[in-house]
Amino acid sequence: MPTKLVIVGRPNVGKSTLFNRLVGKRKALVYRDPGTTRDRNNCEFIWKNRKFIVTDTAGWSDSDVSIFSKEMLKQLNIAIEESDIILFVVDAKSGINLMDFCIANKVRSSHKEVFLIVNKIDTQMQEVRGYEFYELGFDRVVFISADHGRNIYYLLDKICGIVKYNNQNKETEKILKIIFVGKPNVGKSLLVNSISKKERSIVHDISGTTRDSISVNVYDNNSGKEYILIDTAGIHRGNKVVDDMEYLSALSTNYAIDDADIAILVADASSCNGIGEIEVKISRLLLGKKKPTVVAFNKWDLIKNKEEAMKHFISQFKKKIKFMDWANIIFISAKTGQRLNKIFYEVESIFKQYSKEVNQEKLNEVIKNALIRKQYTTKGKILKLKKYIQISSKPPVFVFSVNDIKLIHFSYVRFLENCLRENFGFFGTPIILKFRKY
Repeated sequence: MPTKLVIVGRPNVGKSTLFNRLVGKRKALVYRDPGTTRDRNNCEFIWKNRKFIVTDTAGWSDSDVSIFSKEMLKQLNIAIEESDIILFVVDAKSGINLMDFCIANKVRSSHKEVFLIVNKIDTQMQEVRGYEFYELGFDRVVFISADHGRNIYYLLDKICGIVKYNNQNKETEKILKIIFVGKPNVGKSLLVNSISKKERSIVHDISGTTRDSISVNVYDNNSGKEYILIDTAGIHRGNKVVDDMEYLSALSTNYAIDDADIAILVADASSCNGIGEIEVKISRLLLGKKKPTVVAFNKWDLIKNKEEAMKHFISQFKKKIKFMDWANIIFISAKTGQRLNKIFYEVESIFKQYSKEVNQEKLNEVIKNALIRKQYTTKGKILKLKKYIQISSKPPVFVFSVNDIKLIHFSYVRFLENCLRENFGFFGTPIILKFRKY
């Protein structure tokens, strides 16, 4: 089992910067305003053959009276309870603070292993600033600069020194990362909470509640497999981004999509315009990143005439998002749990299609039949296909050798793609067709 680390401290001491440094990528939002982090943010990393899960948390503050403060404190307490080792971060630049003593008492009462991390010590000469933090009464004190990466390796070695070593080099089955994307308030966070059966993301009616992309490990009893669910900030129309935080949240979602294996585009079934401008924008983004996709119409419990609504939304999707008509559509309710078990079934089915490699003889037969059915000509010239081969999967990529690249037309590319789908499936996944001159 991975060792669980949790990062705690008051606001703006560099917790998210340390989190990003440990996992080796900009996964958590870093911003000057206190309260940027709201939810628990998990990520797995390996150091010297030891596997860790590190959790970033909201800043610990007694002055935060926002509508999210109670939920943020609740998430913080859960993170400490579930952890093996606590990384208590303090700020050497601002000096010791009364709140640091309060947090120290809380951390000490958890009876967990604790490292006091004195952050913002950029050079050895500055370490004198950190001496006052010994007043907090912890034995394990490490001076670091999360921003510059100073002493991070030293910190990791110290952590490894108290972790019981297990040989974790054995190959394990790939854990699929499932990302939930959609506009604000379609129920993405509630979906993640319902599937994981934990209050993992803060849920509120206010748009923009989720800021970071939040990862949650879950186990599905039906398939006997583990998955990583990724909750994301709601995506706005381009001209609707009103401040830096919305921009950073959108950036976080964009990075998270890159990292995910499969996308669930969540749409609002309670709105007659379930597929609108934003859904089209997100679909184009997912297609551009070549992500296999499931479209999930949420809030299905609010629909009375379900048969008519189903026809309406399927027709709406096919009309507005023609370029992704291969995506599977499901109708679910995060609130009641209706059909949530279908998500893992769809994910497994689609990932098989995404990973599929076709038989070359069968491919030759399919394309030859396609050429007999429809030969493309333009301005008296005939497009000839001499050789065709699948060169990769995830996503499936096919290369066609042709007599003249200029004769390639979008309509014929679409025809060839449809022929491949008719014969090999590839439902739920994009297909890439490339052409080169022979």
